Amino acid sequence: MNNTLGDTLPSLPNDFQGTENGEGQLSDQQKVKLGNLGMMTPMSNTLTYDFEQITLDTSPKESVVNHKNYENIDTINEQEENKCKLQKYQSFKVAKDQIRKSPKHKTCQPQQTVPQLEIGEQNLETHTEQQSPDTPSMNAQTLKFIKELWNSEKSETEYFKEIVDQKIPIVDYKIPTLNIYSPLVDCNSPMYEPDIEMDLYLTSLVDSLWGNQIVSRKLQKMLETGSNEQKELIVQKLERVSPQVEKDIFGNYVVQKIFECTNNKLQQRMFTKLKPHFYDLSKNTFGCRVMQKLIEYTYNRNDLQIQVLQQLQSNMRSLVYDLNGNYVIFKMLETFDKFKMEFMIPIVEESFNYMGQQIYGCKIIHKIIQQYSQQQITKIIRLSVQNYNILSQTEYGNYVLQHILQYWIPSQEKFHLVQLVLQQFFQLSINKYASNTVERALEALGKQELVSIMKWLLCRSPNQYTSNFVVLANHQYANYVIKKFLVLSDHNVLKYISDHLYQNQSEFTAIKSTVHGQRINSFLDKQIQNLP
Repeated sequence: MNNTLGDTLPSLPNDFQGTENGEGQLSDQQKVKLGNLGMMTPMSNTLTYDFEQITLDTSPKESVVNHKNYENIDTINEQEENKCKLQKYQSFKVAKDQIRKSPKHKTCQPQQTVPQLEIGEQNLETHTEQQSPDTPSMNAQTLKFIKELWNSEKSETEYFKEIVDQKIPIVDYKIPTLNIYSPLVDCNSPMYEPDIEMDLYLTSLVDSLWGNQIVSRKLQKMLETGSNEQKELIVQKLERVSPQVEKDIFGNYVVQKIFECTNNKLQQRMFTKLKPHFYDLSKNTFGCRVMQKLIEYTYNRNDLQIQVLQQLQSNMRSLVYDLNGNYVIFKMLETFDKFKMEFMIPIVEESFNYMGQQIYGCKIIHKIIQQYSQQQITKIIRLSVQNYNILSQTEYGNYVLQHILQYWIPSQEKFHLVQLVLQQFFQLSINKYASNTVERALEALGKQELVSIMKWLLCRSPNQYTSNFVVLANHQYANYVIKKFLVLSDHNVLKYISDHLYQNQSEFTAIKSTVHGQRINSFLDKQIQNLP
Protein backbone atom coordinates (compact mmCIF):
# COMPACT_ATOMS: atom_id res chain seq x y z
CA MET A 1 0.00 0.00 0.00
CA ASN A 2 2.96 2.31 0.62
CA ASN A 3 4.56 1.59 -2.80
CA THR A 4 4.74 4.55 -5.04
CA LEU A 5 4.36 4.66 -8.77
CA GLY A 6 8.17 4.57 -9.12
CA ASP A 7 8.35 1.31 -7.15
CA THR A 8 5.78 -0.34 -9.41
CA LEU A 9 7.25 0.57 -12.79
CA PRO A 10 10.59 -1.44 -12.58
CA SER A 11 8.63 -4.67 -12.03
CA LEU A 12 6.90 -4.27 -15.36
CA PRO A 13 8.42 -5.36 -18.66
CA ASN A 14 10.45 -2.77 -20.44
CA ASP A 15 7.80 -2.48 -23.15
CA PHE A 16 5.38 -0.97 -20.61
CA GLN A 17 7.67 1.29 -18.54
CA GLY A 18 7.73 4.16 -20.94
CA THR A 19 5.90 5.59 -23.89
CA GLU A 20 7.14 5.84 -27.41
CA ASN A 21 5.67 9.27 -27.92
CA GLY A 22 6.63 12.28 -25.82
CA GLU A 23 3.16 12.92 -24.36
CA GLY A 24 3.00 9.89 -22.00
CA GLN A 25 0.13 8.20 -23.85
CA LEU A 26 -0.05 4.43 -24.44
CA SER A 27 0.11 3.20 -27.98
CA ASP A 28 -2.53 0.85 -29.29
CA GLN A 29 0.00 -2.05 -29.28
CA GLN A 30 0.83 -1.45 -25.63
CA LYS A 31 -2.84 -1.35 -24.69
CA VAL A 32 -3.34 -4.76 -26.35
CA LYS A 33 -0.43 -6.25 -24.42
CA LEU A 34 -1.72 -4.84 -21.12
CA GLY A 35 -5.13 -6.27 -21.88
CA ASN A 36 -3.64 -9.69 -22.49
CA LEU A 37 -1.86 -9.48 -19.14
CA GLY A 38 -5.15 -8.62 -17.39
CA MET A 39 -3.88 -5.13 -16.42
CA MET A 40 -6.36 -3.14 -18.57
CA THR A 41 -9.44 -3.53 -16.41
CA PRO A 42 -12.53 -1.31 -16.84
CA MET A 43 -11.26 0.78 -13.97
CA SER A 44 -7.83 1.19 -15.54
CA ASN A 45 -9.51 2.08 -18.80
CA THR A 46 -11.40 4.83 -17.03
CA LEU A 47 -8.29 6.08 -15.23
CA THR A 48 -6.37 6.06 -18.46
CA TYR A 49 -9.09 8.06 -20.21
CA ASP A 50 -9.28 10.55 -17.35
CA PHE A 51 -5.49 10.87 -17.36
CA GLU A 52 -5.52 11.57 -21.09
CA GLN A 53 -8.20 14.23 -20.67
CA ILE A 54 -6.33 15.86 -17.80
CA THR A 55 -3.09 16.08 -19.79
CA LEU A 56 -4.75 17.28 -23.00
CA ASP A 57 -7.74 19.43 -21.90
CA THR A 58 -7.27 21.81 -18.96
CA SER A 59 -10.88 23.15 -19.03
CA PRO A 60 -12.91 22.48 -15.83
CA LYS A 61 -14.99 19.31 -15.90
CA GLU A 62 -18.17 18.59 -13.98
CA SER A 63 -18.36 15.23 -12.30
CA VAL A 64 -21.35 13.15 -13.36
CA VAL A 65 -21.64 11.69 -9.86
CA ASN A 66 -21.63 15.10 -8.19
CA HIS A 67 -24.18 16.39 -10.70
CA LYS A 68 -26.57 13.56 -9.84
CA ASN A 69 -26.04 14.20 -6.12
CA TYR A 70 -26.84 17.90 -6.56
CA GLU A 71 -30.07 16.99 -8.36
CA ASN A 72 -31.08 14.76 -5.48
CA ILE A 73 -30.24 17.46 -2.92
CA ASP A 74 -32.27 20.08 -4.84
CA THR A 75 -35.24 17.74 -4.99
CA ILE A 76 -35.06 17.13 -1.23
CA ASN A 77 -34.82 20.87 -0.51
CA GLU A 78 -37.77 21.59 -2.78
CA GLN A 79 -39.86 18.96 -1.01
CA GLU A 80 -38.92 20.36 2.40
CA GLU A 81 -39.79 23.87 1.28
CA ASN A 82 -43.18 22.78 -0.06
CA LYS A 83 -43.82 20.91 3.16
CA CYS A 84 -43.10 24.04 5.26
CA LYS A 85 -45.34 26.18 3.06
CA LEU A 86 -48.14 23.67 3.39
CA GLN A 87 -47.79 23.54 7.15
CA LYS A 88 -47.87 27.33 7.37
CA TYR A 89 -50.95 27.42 5.18
CA GLN A 90 -52.75 24.79 7.24
CA SER A 91 -51.91 26.61 10.47
CA PHE A 92 -54.04 29.59 9.33
CA LYS A 93 -56.75 27.50 7.73
CA VAL A 94 -60.33 28.28 8.82
CA ALA A 95 -63.28 26.03 8.22
CA LYS A 96 -64.93 26.87 4.90
CA ASP A 97 -68.40 27.26 6.42
CA GLN A 98 -67.03 29.92 8.81
CA ILE A 99 -65.27 32.10 6.23
CA ARG A 100 -67.18 35.26 5.38
CA LYS A 101 -67.93 35.39 1.65
CA SER A 102 -67.94 38.81 0.01
CA PRO A 103 -68.51 39.39 -3.72
CA LYS A 104 -66.58 42.68 -3.56
CA HIS A 105 -63.19 41.46 -2.42
CA LYS A 106 -61.48 38.37 -3.72
CA THR A 107 -59.31 38.27 -0.62
CA CYS A 108 -62.35 37.29 1.44
CA GLN A 109 -63.06 34.22 -0.70
CA PRO A 110 -61.84 30.79 0.53
CA GLN A 111 -58.57 29.89 -1.13
CA GLN A 112 -58.12 26.75 -3.15
CA THR A 113 -56.26 24.06 -1.27
CA VAL A 114 -52.82 23.40 -2.68
CA PRO A 115 -51.94 19.86 -3.76
CA GLN A 116 -51.21 17.92 -0.61
CA LEU A 117 -47.92 16.15 -0.17
CA GLU A 118 -47.40 12.83 1.51
CA ILE A 119 -45.99 13.03 5.03
CA GLY A 120 -44.24 9.83 5.81
CA GLU A 121 -46.46 6.95 4.77
CA GLN A 122 -49.78 8.71 5.47
CA ASN A 123 -51.70 11.16 3.35
CA LEU A 124 -52.01 14.73 4.66
CA GLU A 125 -55.81 14.55 4.80
CA THR A 126 -55.62 11.52 7.07
CA HIS A 127 -53.04 13.30 9.20
CA THR A 128 -55.29 16.37 9.49
CA GLU A 129 -58.16 14.29 10.81
CA GLN A 130 -55.96 12.79 13.51
CA GLN A 131 -55.53 15.99 15.53
CA SER A 132 -54.38 15.85 19.07
CA PRO A 133 -57.36 15.83 21.46
CA ASP A 134 -55.27 17.73 23.99
CA THR A 135 -55.02 20.85 21.80
CA PRO A 136 -56.76 23.61 23.78
CA SER A 137 -59.20 25.88 21.96
CA MET A 138 -58.67 29.63 21.94
CA ASN A 139 -60.88 31.31 24.56
CA ALA A 140 -62.29 34.82 24.45
CA GLN A 141 -59.52 36.22 26.68
CA THR A 142 -56.83 34.96 24.32
CA LEU A 143 -58.61 36.40 21.29
CA LYS A 144 -58.94 39.73 23.07
CA PHE A 145 -55.20 39.74 23.70
CA ILE A 146 -54.47 39.02 20.02
CA LYS A 147 -56.85 41.75 18.88
CA GLU A 148 -55.36 44.33 21.25
CA LEU A 149 -51.83 43.41 20.21
CA TRP A 150 -52.83 43.59 16.53
CA ASN A 151 -54.31 47.10 16.82
CA SER A 152 -51.68 48.38 19.23
CA GLU A 153 -48.70 50.36 18.05
CA LYS A 154 -46.57 48.88 20.84
CA SER A 155 -44.31 45.91 20.47
CA GLU A 156 -44.99 42.63 22.22
CA THR A 157 -42.31 43.35 24.83
CA GLU A 158 -43.85 46.71 25.77
CA TYR A 159 -47.33 45.23 25.84
CA PHE A 160 -46.34 42.40 28.19
CA LYS A 161 -44.47 44.86 30.41
CA GLU A 162 -47.62 46.96 30.70
CA ILE A 163 -49.60 43.89 31.71
CA VAL A 164 -47.05 43.05 34.42
CA ASP A 165 -47.05 46.63 35.75
CA GLN A 166 -50.83 46.48 36.10
CA LYS A 167 -50.43 43.23 38.06
CA ILE A 168 -52.73 41.31 35.76
CA PRO A 169 -52.19 37.57 36.02
CA ILE A 170 -50.11 36.64 33.03
CA VAL A 171 -51.63 33.18 33.03
CA ASP A 172 -54.89 34.67 31.72
CA TYR A 173 -53.07 35.95 28.67
CA LYS A 174 -51.15 32.79 27.94
CA ILE A 175 -51.51 31.77 24.33
CA PRO A 176 -51.96 28.02 24.02
CA THR A 177 -49.57 26.01 21.91
CA LEU A 178 -51.35 25.56 18.59
CA ASN A 179 -51.11 22.49 16.46
CA ILE A 180 -50.07 23.42 12.95
CA TYR A 181 -53.15 21.71 11.58
CA SER A 182 -55.68 23.20 14.02
CA PRO A 183 -57.78 26.32 13.22
CA LEU A 184 -56.32 29.66 14.33
CA VAL A 185 -59.43 30.79 16.22
CA ASP A 186 -62.33 29.19 17.98
CA CYS A 187 -65.22 29.67 15.59
CA ASN A 188 -67.74 28.93 18.34
CA SER A 189 -66.53 31.85 20.44
CA PRO A 190 -68.97 34.82 20.61
CA MET A 191 -66.04 37.18 19.90
CA TYR A 192 -65.11 35.44 16.66
CA GLU A 193 -64.74 38.06 13.89
CA PRO A 194 -63.48 36.69 10.58
CA ASP A 195 -62.10 40.13 9.48
CA ILE A 196 -58.43 39.27 9.59
CA GLU A 197 -58.25 38.96 5.79
CA MET A 198 -59.94 42.33 5.33
CA ASP A 199 -57.51 43.94 7.79
CA LEU A 200 -54.57 42.51 5.87
CA TYR A 201 -56.15 43.67 2.62
CA LEU A 202 -56.56 47.26 3.85
CA THR A 203 -53.04 47.29 5.26
CA SER A 204 -51.71 46.14 1.90
CA LEU A 205 -53.66 48.89 0.13
CA VAL A 206 -52.24 51.63 2.36
CA ASP A 207 -48.72 50.28 1.91
CA SER A 208 -49.08 50.38 -1.89
CA LEU A 209 -50.90 53.72 -1.99
CA TRP A 210 -47.92 55.82 -3.07
CA GLY A 211 -48.45 57.11 -6.60
CA ASN A 212 -51.18 54.52 -7.30
CA GLN A 213 -54.42 55.99 -8.62
CA ILE A 214 -56.40 52.73 -8.51
CA VAL A 215 -55.51 52.03 -4.87
CA SER A 216 -56.36 55.64 -3.99
CA ARG A 217 -59.84 55.26 -5.44
CA LYS A 218 -60.38 51.97 -3.61
CA LEU A 219 -59.51 53.55 -0.27
CA GLN A 220 -61.71 56.56 -0.99
CA LYS A 221 -64.62 54.23 -1.76
CA MET A 222 -64.04 52.34 1.50
CA LEU A 223 -64.03 55.59 3.44
CA GLU A 224 -67.37 56.44 1.85
CA THR A 225 -69.17 53.11 2.23
CA GLY A 226 -67.05 50.99 4.60
CA SER A 227 -67.71 50.08 8.21
CA ASN A 228 -66.48 52.13 11.16
CA GLU A 229 -63.83 49.49 11.90
CA GLN A 230 -62.47 49.69 8.35
CA LYS A 231 -62.37 53.49 8.46
CA GLU A 232 -60.55 53.43 11.78
CA LEU A 233 -57.98 50.96 10.45
CA ILE A 234 -57.32 53.16 7.40
CA VAL A 235 -56.87 56.26 9.57
CA GLN A 236 -54.58 54.35 11.92
CA LYS A 237 -52.35 53.24 9.04
CA LEU A 238 -52.31 56.71 7.44
CA GLU A 239 -51.33 58.32 10.73
CA ARG A 240 -48.10 56.36 10.65
CA VAL A 241 -47.10 57.72 7.22
CA SER A 242 -48.19 61.33 7.73
CA PRO A 243 -47.32 63.95 6.55
CA GLN A 244 -45.62 62.19 3.62
CA VAL A 245 -48.86 60.67 2.33
CA GLU A 246 -50.51 64.12 2.21
CA LYS A 247 -47.83 65.19 -0.27
CA ASP A 248 -48.47 62.24 -2.57
CA ILE A 249 -50.15 62.87 -5.90
CA PHE A 250 -52.95 60.39 -5.12
CA GLY A 251 -52.57 59.91 -1.37
CA ASN A 252 -53.77 63.46 -0.66
CA TYR A 253 -57.23 62.58 -2.00
CA VAL A 254 -57.58 59.77 0.57
CA VAL A 255 -56.76 62.15 3.43
CA GLN A 256 -59.23 64.71 2.07
CA LYS A 257 -61.89 62.01 2.09
CA ILE A 258 -61.24 61.46 5.81
CA PHE A 259 -62.39 65.03 6.53
CA GLU A 260 -65.52 64.42 4.45
CA CYS A 261 -66.78 60.92 5.26
CA THR A 262 -65.53 59.82 8.69
CA ASN A 263 -66.80 60.66 12.15
CA ASN A 264 -65.60 63.58 14.24
CA LYS A 265 -63.32 61.39 16.35
CA LEU A 266 -61.25 60.21 13.38
CA GLN A 267 -61.21 63.70 11.87
CA GLN A 268 -59.92 65.13 15.13
CA ARG A 269 -57.18 62.48 15.26
CA MET A 270 -55.99 63.35 11.76
CA PHE A 271 -56.18 67.08 12.54
CA THR A 272 -53.98 66.60 15.61
CA LYS A 273 -51.53 64.47 13.63
CA LEU A 274 -51.13 67.12 10.92
CA LYS A 275 -51.07 70.14 13.25
CA PRO A 276 -47.24 70.46 13.48
CA HIS A 277 -46.99 70.27 9.68
CA PHE A 278 -49.53 72.93 8.63
CA TYR A 279 -46.93 75.32 7.22
CA ASP A 280 -45.01 72.60 5.37
CA LEU A 281 -48.21 71.22 3.82
CA SER A 282 -49.40 74.71 2.84
CA LYS A 283 -46.36 75.16 0.59
CA ASN A 284 -46.66 71.77 -1.07
CA THR A 285 -48.51 71.29 -4.36
CA PHE A 286 -50.66 68.41 -3.06
CA GLY A 287 -50.44 69.16 0.65
CA CYS A 288 -52.16 72.55 0.17
CA ARG A 289 -55.25 70.67 -1.05
CA VAL A 290 -55.39 68.76 2.22
CA MET A 291 -54.98 72.05 4.10
CA GLN A 292 -57.93 73.61 2.25
CA LYS A 293 -60.12 70.63 3.12
CA LEU A 294 -58.90 70.77 6.72
CA ILE A 295 -59.77 74.50 6.92
CA GLU A 296 -63.27 73.71 5.66
CA TYR A 297 -63.53 71.17 8.48
CA THR A 298 -62.87 73.97 11.02
CA TYR A 299 -65.93 75.97 9.90
CA ASN A 300 -67.78 77.37 12.97
CA ARG A 301 -65.23 75.69 15.28
CA ASN A 302 -63.49 78.52 17.02
CA ASP A 303 -60.99 76.36 18.95
CA LEU A 304 -59.74 74.62 15.80
CA GLN A 305 -59.47 77.87 13.86
CA ILE A 306 -57.32 79.34 16.61
CA GLN A 307 -54.98 76.34 16.39
CA VAL A 308 -54.61 76.83 12.64
CA LEU A 309 -53.82 80.52 13.09
CA GLN A 310 -51.26 79.75 15.78
CA GLN A 311 -49.38 77.56 13.31
CA LEU A 312 -49.63 79.82 10.24
CA GLN A 313 -49.96 83.45 11.34
CA SER A 314 -46.24 83.99 11.89
CA ASN A 315 -45.47 82.56 8.41
CA MET A 316 -48.23 84.34 6.50
CA ARG A 317 -45.84 86.69 4.66
CA SER A 318 -43.99 83.69 3.31
CA LEU A 319 -47.24 82.05 2.16
CA VAL A 320 -48.27 85.23 0.32
CA TYR A 321 -45.30 84.82 -2.03
CA ASP A 322 -45.83 81.08 -2.45
CA LEU A 323 -47.96 79.80 -5.34
CA ASN A 324 -49.55 77.08 -3.18
CA GLY A 325 -49.72 79.12 0.01
CA ASN A 326 -52.02 81.65 -1.70
CA TYR A 327 -54.71 78.98 -1.99
CA VAL A 328 -54.58 78.32 1.74
CA ILE A 329 -54.82 82.04 2.61
CA PHE A 330 -57.83 82.50 0.35
CA LYS A 331 -59.58 79.51 1.92
CA MET A 332 -58.94 81.00 5.38
CA LEU A 333 -60.50 84.31 4.28
CA GLU A 334 -63.55 82.40 3.01
CA THR A 335 -63.98 80.19 6.09
CA PHE A 336 -62.75 82.12 9.14
CA ASP A 337 -64.46 85.03 10.82
CA LYS A 338 -63.27 88.30 9.24
CA PHE A 339 -62.14 89.71 12.59
CA LYS A 340 -59.61 86.88 12.92
CA MET A 341 -58.10 87.74 9.53
CA GLU A 342 -57.67 91.52 9.99
CA PHE A 343 -53.93 90.98 10.39
CA MET A 344 -53.83 90.24 6.63
CA ILE A 345 -54.57 93.87 5.63
CA PRO A 346 -51.07 95.31 6.32
CA ILE A 347 -49.50 92.20 4.74
CA VAL A 348 -51.49 92.80 1.53
CA GLU A 349 -50.51 96.46 1.52
CA GLU A 350 -46.84 95.50 1.68
CA SER A 351 -47.14 92.90 -1.10
CA PHE A 352 -49.71 94.69 -3.27
CA ASN A 353 -47.58 95.02 -6.43
CA TYR A 354 -46.85 91.28 -6.44
CA MET A 355 -50.30 90.04 -5.41
CA GLY A 356 -52.06 92.31 -7.90
CA GLN A 357 -50.40 90.53 -10.82
CA GLN A 358 -50.75 86.98 -9.50
CA ILE A 359 -53.84 84.81 -10.03
CA TYR A 360 -54.65 83.97 -6.43
CA GLY A 361 -53.10 87.15 -5.08
CA CYS A 362 -55.72 89.25 -6.88
CA LYS A 363 -58.46 87.01 -5.45
CA ILE A 364 -57.17 87.71 -1.95
CA ILE A 365 -57.34 91.46 -2.68
CA HIS A 366 -60.92 91.02 -3.96
CA LYS A 367 -61.92 89.19 -0.80
CA ILE A 368 -60.44 91.84 1.47
CA ILE A 369 -62.14 94.66 -0.46
CA GLN A 370 -65.48 92.84 -0.08
CA GLN A 371 -65.20 92.04 3.61
CA TYR A 372 -63.69 95.11 5.25
CA SER A 373 -64.80 98.69 5.69
CA GLN A 374 -63.68 101.71 3.69
CA GLN A 375 -61.46 102.99 6.50
CA GLN A 376 -59.61 99.67 6.77
CA ILE A 377 -58.74 99.33 3.08
CA THR A 378 -58.33 102.95 1.98
CA LYS A 379 -54.61 102.42 1.47
CA ILE A 380 -55.24 99.40 -0.78
CA ILE A 381 -57.63 101.45 -2.97
CA ARG A 382 -55.08 104.22 -3.29
CA LEU A 383 -52.39 101.76 -4.29
CA SER A 384 -54.72 100.40 -6.96
CA VAL A 385 -55.35 103.87 -8.41
CA GLN A 386 -51.65 104.77 -8.40
CA ASN A 387 -50.74 101.59 -10.30
CA TYR A 388 -53.79 101.56 -12.61
CA ASN A 389 -51.72 101.76 -15.82
CA ILE A 390 -49.75 98.61 -14.96
CA LEU A 391 -52.62 96.69 -13.37
CA SER A 392 -55.06 97.39 -16.18
CA GLN A 393 -52.76 95.84 -18.81
CA THR A 394 -51.86 92.67 -16.92
CA GLU A 395 -53.76 89.39 -17.03
CA TYR A 396 -54.87 89.39 -13.38
CA GLY A 397 -54.28 92.97 -12.28
CA ASN A 398 -57.14 94.25 -14.43
CA TYR A 399 -59.55 92.23 -12.26
CA VAL A 400 -58.52 94.30 -9.22
CA LEU A 401 -59.47 97.51 -11.02
CA GLN A 402 -62.68 95.94 -12.33
CA HIS A 403 -63.64 94.97 -8.81
CA ILE A 404 -63.09 98.50 -7.51
CA LEU A 405 -65.06 100.06 -10.38
CA GLN A 406 -67.92 97.56 -10.07
CA TYR A 407 -68.37 97.06 -6.32
CA TRP A 408 -66.60 99.89 -4.53
CA ILE A 409 -68.82 102.57 -3.05
CA PRO A 410 -68.75 106.01 -4.72
CA SER A 411 -65.76 107.88 -3.41
CA GLN A 412 -63.07 110.30 -4.47
CA GLU A 413 -60.69 107.43 -5.23
CA LYS A 414 -63.21 105.70 -7.50
CA PHE A 415 -64.02 108.92 -9.39
CA HIS A 416 -60.34 109.61 -9.90
CA LEU A 417 -59.83 106.10 -11.30
CA VAL A 418 -62.66 106.58 -13.83
CA GLN A 419 -61.15 109.84 -15.06
CA LEU A 420 -57.73 108.22 -15.50
CA VAL A 421 -59.25 105.42 -17.58
CA LEU A 422 -61.17 107.85 -19.83
CA GLN A 423 -58.05 109.91 -20.43
CA GLN A 424 -56.46 106.87 -22.13
CA PHE A 425 -59.69 105.56 -23.63
CA PHE A 426 -58.27 104.66 -27.05
CA GLN A 427 -54.99 103.07 -25.83
CA LEU A 428 -56.70 101.00 -23.15
CA SER A 429 -59.57 99.89 -25.42
CA ILE A 430 -57.27 98.20 -27.93
CA ASN A 431 -55.44 96.26 -25.19
CA LYS A 432 -56.56 92.67 -24.53
CA TYR A 433 -56.82 93.04 -20.74
CA ALA A 434 -57.28 96.80 -20.32
CA SER A 435 -60.41 96.74 -22.51
CA ASN A 436 -62.19 94.96 -19.63
CA THR A 437 -61.31 97.85 -17.32
CA VAL A 438 -62.69 100.38 -19.82
CA GLU A 439 -66.02 98.50 -19.90
CA ARG A 440 -66.31 98.73 -16.11
CA ALA A 441 -65.45 102.43 -16.22
CA LEU A 442 -68.28 103.06 -18.71
CA GLU A 443 -70.75 101.46 -16.27
CA ALA A 444 -69.82 104.10 -13.68
CA LEU A 445 -70.69 107.06 -15.99
CA GLY A 446 -73.86 109.10 -16.21
CA LYS A 447 -75.85 110.14 -19.30
CA GLN A 448 -74.02 113.42 -19.84
CA GLU A 449 -70.65 111.70 -19.65
CA LEU A 450 -71.79 109.10 -22.19
CA VAL A 451 -72.82 111.88 -24.57
CA SER A 452 -69.34 113.39 -24.26
CA ILE A 453 -67.79 110.05 -25.15
CA MET A 454 -70.13 109.76 -28.17
CA LYS A 455 -68.90 113.10 -29.52
CA TRP A 456 -65.32 111.97 -29.18
CA LEU A 457 -66.05 108.63 -30.88
CA LEU A 458 -67.57 110.30 -33.97
CA CYS A 459 -64.56 112.55 -34.41
CA ARG A 460 -61.73 111.70 -36.78
CA SER A 461 -58.12 111.85 -35.71
CA PRO A 462 -55.61 113.59 -38.06
CA ASN A 463 -53.89 110.34 -39.01
CA GLN A 464 -57.14 108.37 -39.55
CA TYR A 465 -59.41 108.03 -42.58
CA THR A 466 -62.45 107.13 -40.48
CA SER A 467 -63.86 108.12 -37.09
CA ASN A 468 -62.73 106.65 -33.78
CA PHE A 469 -66.05 104.78 -33.63
CA VAL A 470 -65.32 102.83 -36.84
CA VAL A 471 -61.68 102.16 -35.92
CA LEU A 472 -62.59 100.75 -32.50
CA ALA A 473 -65.61 98.82 -33.89
CA ASN A 474 -63.32 96.97 -36.32
CA HIS A 475 -60.75 96.08 -33.64
CA GLN A 476 -60.71 92.54 -32.15
CA TYR A 477 -60.72 93.81 -28.53
CA ALA A 478 -62.09 97.35 -28.74
CA ASN A 479 -65.34 96.19 -30.40
CA TYR A 480 -66.43 94.84 -26.98
CA VAL A 481 -65.99 98.36 -25.55
CA ILE A 482 -68.15 99.83 -28.34
CA LYS A 483 -70.81 97.18 -27.72
CA LYS A 484 -70.88 98.01 -23.98
CA PHE A 485 -71.19 101.70 -24.87
CA LEU A 486 -74.19 100.99 -27.14
CA VAL A 487 -75.88 98.94 -24.40
CA LEU A 488 -75.55 101.80 -21.90
CA SER A 489 -76.60 104.59 -24.31
CA ASP A 490 -80.18 105.84 -24.69
CA HIS A 491 -82.34 106.08 -27.86
CA ASN A 492 -81.15 109.56 -28.88
CA VAL A 493 -77.46 108.60 -28.79
CA LEU A 494 -78.04 105.43 -30.78
CA LYS A 495 -80.10 107.29 -33.42
CA TYR A 496 -77.45 109.96 -33.77
CA ILE A 497 -74.69 107.36 -34.37
CA SER A 498 -76.79 105.44 -36.92
CA ASP A 499 -77.58 108.61 -38.91
CA HIS A 500 -73.91 109.55 -38.90
CA LEU A 501 -72.90 106.21 -40.46
CA TYR A 502 -75.56 106.34 -43.20
CA GLN A 503 -74.74 109.94 -44.08
CA ASN A 504 -71.01 109.13 -44.47
CA GLN A 505 -70.88 106.36 -47.02
CA SER A 506 -67.13 105.88 -46.58
CA GLU A 507 -67.54 105.11 -42.90
CA PHE A 508 -70.53 102.82 -43.55
CA THR A 509 -68.44 100.89 -46.06
CA ALA A 510 -65.46 100.76 -43.67
CA ILE A 511 -67.46 99.41 -40.72
CA LYS A 512 -68.85 96.59 -42.88
CA SER A 513 -65.41 95.62 -44.17
CA THR A 514 -64.60 93.46 -41.10
CA VAL A 515 -66.45 90.77 -39.20
CA HIS A 516 -66.26 92.73 -35.94
CA GLY A 517 -67.61 95.90 -37.62
CA GLN A 518 -70.51 93.99 -39.19
CA ARG A 519 -71.53 92.66 -35.78
CA ILE A 520 -71.46 96.16 -34.27
CA ASN A 521 -73.58 97.55 -37.12
CA SER A 522 -76.16 94.73 -36.78
CA PHE A 523 -76.26 95.20 -33.01
CA LEU A 524 -76.82 98.95 -33.45
CA ASP A 525 -79.79 98.34 -35.76
CA LYS A 526 -81.35 95.84 -33.32
CA GLN A 527 -80.96 98.24 -30.40
CA ILE A 528 -82.75 101.00 -32.34
CA GLN A 529 -85.61 98.67 -33.32
CA ASN A 530 -86.14 97.40 -29.78
CA LEU A 531 -86.26 100.85 -28.19
CA PRO A 532 -89.68 102.57 -28.04
